[in-house]
Amino acid sequence: MKMIKSVQQFIMVLTCLMMAGVSYAAPVLQPPEEEVKKITAELLDTFNKNKEQYQKDPEGFFKEVDRLLSPVVAFDEVARYVMGKYAHRSPDQVDKFEPVFKDSLIRFYGKALLSLDDTRLVIEGVDKTSPELLKQYQKGQTSRIPVKMKVRTSTRTVEIFYSMVHVDGRWKLRNVTIEGINIAKQFQSQFADAMSKHRKVPYVVENWAEIMSASTAKGAKK
Repeated sequence: MKMIKSVQQFIMVLTCLMMAGVSYAAPVLQPPEEEVKKITAELLDTFNKNKEQYQKDPEGFFKEVDRLLSPVVAFDEVARYVMGKYAHRSPDQVDKFEPVFKDSLIRFYGKALLSLDDTRLVIEGVDKTSPELLKQYQKGQTSRIPVKMKVRTSTRTVEIFYSMVHVDGRWKLRNVTIEGINIAKQFQSQFADAMSKHRKVPYVVENWAEIMSASTAKGAKK
């Protein structure tokens, strides 16, 4: 009996030590701006080295944007946001919408960069995340962390705001605002307009590429 009791006590002590160790070893969350700067720098470097080719063949640039951004964009979260209330009403359509939405987001972001300038694009600066804001995020007091970046062209400075979330063990992009255009909100508005016109979620999801193409063409005429 003494042996069994001693073993039980040993297991209890070991368990407490392990739990304390897990708590003590909890990783410190690093601010997201370095990840943002790294990905953007690689993207701009790719663009600068091949800009003449990409301006003639944007599809090549879109593929590079896809390759670089796919691991660091929370496409599932953004897709749900874009669908808005329809994501809750038609949850079976969310997974179908994500890949077609991803393509439209990649193209929108790529076209935005292509339109900035025909000369070299350089990161001018990235704002640092305050320790206080990072603590608030870790406590769940805020759902996203904004990262402000300035990209310099030959004629002007462009402000880009990245909205970051920490998922799957790394920082990922939740939204981006370029020159005051909130991409996620713009897509959400377009999805809502398409629903007002077509009434059926499956139709809008299946025809999203065509809907976006028509919307772009309409905007260009204006």
